[in-house]
Amino acid sequence: MKAFMRIAGCVAAVWGCAVGAQEDHRPASTEPPTEDLAQPTEDLAQPAQADTPRKEPHMEKPSMGFYALVGGGVEGYAGQLSPRVGTGFTYGLSVGYFALPYVAVELGYNGSINNLDQNGKMVPRGDLGSGPDLVRNGGQLLVLGVAPTGRLQPFVLTGIGFDRYTVRHEAVQGTAHFRDDTAGYIPAGVGLRFQLTPRLIADARVSYDFLFDQDFASTRATPNALDGRYMGVLQIGGSY
Repeated sequence: MKAFMRIAGCVAAVWGCAVGAQEDHRPASTEPPTEDLAQPTEDLAQPAQADTPRKEPHMEKPSMGFYALVGGGVEGYAGQLSPRVGTGFTYGLSVGYFALPYVAVELGYNGSINNLDQNGKMVPRGDLGSGPDLVRNGGQLLVLGVAPTGRLQPFVLTGIGFDRYTVRHEAVQGTAHFRDDTAGYIPAGVGLRFQLTPRLIADARVSYDFLFDQDFASTRATPNALDGRYMGVLQIGGSY
């Protein structure tokens, strides 16, 4: 009996050791640690950011269509008329239309007031009468060739016009005599047009007028192309 109990105790001890050994050799779990998955990966490539388009500087485009100008300046005569007609004030207004970015057609009125000289010697203002001695009123049709270069636009002009001369005071002595007359001319000139705002424009121009005749002023020599009229005008207006 005692021998049986000893054998049973040995078997129980061997069984306990076997179970403990089996627990010690159980394979570890293959699942990755949770805290490792929670860590962000720094080596991942960052998404490329789209390039922001660069804004070009804003440029005002010249206005097309109709425009109107008003202004004034100085006017004088060249050649034989230079010593007989003093430099005076000119004024005018015009309405134009840009049919193309580089071509405009302009219809305008212009006038001037001048004092007369007697035999090439300046007559003091008021000797022939109060106010200007010679008054000119006229109209012209111009064609402008404009360089479409943005806000500042140089241009050339030509066309045809007519004048009505009114002599208010005559120099009765000497060889220089003036009378009322109507005559034509061909203008030629250059200028600069500046777009102040999309609707406001400034215009500066100089021109020379080739006169068809000079019957309003008696001269000894036959008139030629150098016996003409020059003017410089500054105008301001708007486009529509």
